[in-house]
Amino acid sequence: MSWRTRLLLGALFVLLAVLIAIWFTPFAVSNGIRLWVWWKGRQEGLIVKIDKIDAPLLRPVTFRGLKVTSTSGNAFRIELTATQASAALNLKSILLRTDGRAIRSVSIQQLHGQVRHSNPAGRTITQRGWMTMQTLLPQNLTISSAEVRVEDGPTVMLLRNAFLSASEIEAGRFYADEVMIASPWFRQTFSQLRGATSWQGNRLTVAALTLTRGFDLQSITADLSRIEKQRIGLEFDVDAFGGKLRASTSHEWRSPHFNWKLAGSATDISLAQTSEALGFTDRVDGLLHACNFSFHGNPGEPARVTASLWTELTGLTWRDRTAEAIMLGAALYNRQIQLQQLYIKQKTNQFTLSGEASFPSNSSDWLSPDFRGDISASINHLGDFASLFGANPGDFGGKIAIEGAMNARDRKIGGHITASGTSLRFFKTSIDALKAKLNLKATDLELEQLELNRKSDLLRAQGKIDLSHEHSYSGTFNATIGNVAEYLTIFRGPGENNIKPAPADIQVKIDSGNWDARGAIGLPDSSSINFTARFPLPLGTSWNAFLTFPLNVTFDFPSIFLANAPQFFHPEIFRDGILSGKLSLSGTLHHPRIGGDVQLVNGKLQNTSLNLTEASGRVTFDGIRASLDFFNAATKDLDLSFRGDVDFHDTNDLTARIAASVPIFDLRPRTIDCVSKIEVESVAETLAPVVAELELRGGLFRSDWTMNLKEPMGIQSNGALILDETARKFSLCLGTGVDEKSLVLGAHPRPEPVKPRKPAKRR
Repeated sequence: MSWRTRLLLGALFVLLAVLIAIWFTPFAVSNGIRLWVWWKGRQEGLIVKIDKIDAPLLRPVTFRGLKVTSTSGNAFRIELTATQASAALNLKSILLRTDGRAIRSVSIQQLHGQVRHSNPAGRTITQRGWMTMQTLLPQNLTISSAEVRVEDGPTVMLLRNAFLSASEIEAGRFYADEVMIASPWFRQTFSQLRGATSWQGNRLTVAALTLTRGFDLQSITADLSRIEKQRIGLEFDVDAFGGKLRASTSHEWRSPHFNWKLAGSATDISLAQTSEALGFTDRVDGLLHACNFSFHGNPGEPARVTASLWTELTGLTWRDRTAEAIMLGAALYNRQIQLQQLYIKQKTNQFTLSGEASFPSNSSDWLSPDFRGDISASINHLGDFASLFGANPGDFGGKIAIEGAMNARDRKIGGHITASGTSLRFFKTSIDALKAKLNLKATDLELEQLELNRKSDLLRAQGKIDLSHEHSYSGTFNATIGNVAEYLTIFRGPGENNIKPAPADIQVKIDSGNWDARGAIGLPDSSSINFTARFPLPLGTSWNAFLTFPLNVTFDFPSIFLANAPQFFHPEIFRDGILSGKLSLSGTLHHPRIGGDVQLVNGKLQNTSLNLTEASGRVTFDGIRASLDFFNAATKDLDLSFRGDVDFHDTNDLTARIAASVPIFDLRPRTIDCVSKIEVESVAETLAPVVAELELRGGLFRSDWTMNLKEPMGIQSNGALILDETARKFSLCLGTGVDEKSLVLGAHPRPEPVKPRKPAKRR
């Protein structure tokens, strides 16, 4: 065989091999790609299903019916579907491993996806997966008809009917019918977004987006150039409500000690426009004049975090709160928080706070932190300053100055605070002068001086609190009050006070949390009210615990002429009468023992729920029971008389039984779920059922009281009256005005006085 023949045969074999390769290439490429996608997805915990792959020679590979889902052990729950996806491969770069992108272009149609962060401890994408994702970034990208939902806890982002095109050689487009972001702190929807895109150096930029009126996104750039090193970045530049906002952030999750970098600035942003755009119901005015912020580290490892913040607000107005300037500067470094300055200027008010503190190295040191701080305040209008913190400016007033410094290190506390004020008003109570001095020592918090002056009233107090493990406290409290009536509005609301003064003298001594109080209140033309009280009250005591503490309390009021005494009730109830008694309480408030008696003589009433005009009575206490020896009352048309007893062995389950000496009738025996008012009417003749006894049950410090009206059923052989225990029972909600559901009782009217007969005329 000649060389020409061999050459011809060789060429034929080569041509045949090329033809066979061309014939089988689509089949080999499609199955190779299917196998590679399945294998890579399995490595990352993903299930990839493809209905059909078309791989024509030298043309883009087309995937039809693409579906990607995550397995149960993944940190993210992923569900992605696409009707069709095309990828133009760079076979030279893939086969020869040359520089350049492996994929020239990607086109995805009708993308639907859901990504949910459901298992924080689950499996995440491996480093090889991120490297593969980096190699798959294309030169050109087109996504059409995209519907995407991303959830991370309570935060949700929704993208509807979106289109994105990006290219390295020309500008692309972006539009979306709707973008919604919802979180516990922010909820907003942006509609009909339009913008331009740029794709350079694996950095995708979307520019010229108008999100809402006054809020234009000049550019937002996602940096994917280091995704193989598990790092992404985001930068944005915003024209926000008359000002500028710029920020950049990057996140690296490969290193266990470094996660986030954040830096940004803001200038001259209108708070009024911001509040309107965010949908705040209360208008906020003012200007965010300047702000700079930075953060570097992992939020889960505060010991390695560094951060800084400087911001200045001017002309702030919110509701009735105003401030000319608020400046805040703070920094965090090496577990040290440095408050460089918190400065508030409000008309003639100025407040400055600065200091630094350390993050404890372990949880047990949180109870004994290291800190240092200085405070300085010159407040000339306390009401305006208090309004900044939500208080009613009408409740406060006057001038006050505060100076002090505090520090704590190695579980030792030191420092001092002094305060002085004039013409003050706290909760509508005026104080002519205030002096206070507080010292912080290694183991004690000492109230060296507290002195309040108001007219002829004087209050002095001093004491110490042990800051060691026992937390006991001791001190003295002395008050001389010229007229108690002037302070009653604190407890019962506004009302007219008696003109005559009611002086009081109160002394309190506290030793290791045990209180010993005594005092006397003088009343015009009456004997004084004398009281003593002894009880323990450790720091941090709850009300339920206080109910179980032993008490010793006495009250002695031989004769109080109510016409001249200050009224504790609003509206006023007593117009006249004499109240006398002597009581002693021991045991606990939960299970008390009370001895003594209280008597009311010739009481003249007004503004009562039963329309009573006169009342007299006596109650005798004997240990765990009390007896209502008598209670005589009168209305315009009726004379009423009652007797009864009270069982208070458990103040959570009191029982009071009251029986009338004259017939009482239930005039409206209809069903009432809650009685808010009790009325007594005069009746001459009636067939209504007779009420032989009223039984009240409930807790002294609770509102779930019930009333039971008992009717007579017969008389036993010993003469005792048999009562129907289930005649009528309902709840009490007296004084609440709930639909004014009235219980109407009736009684026979007062007999008309017999007129004397006129003598007969003589003839």
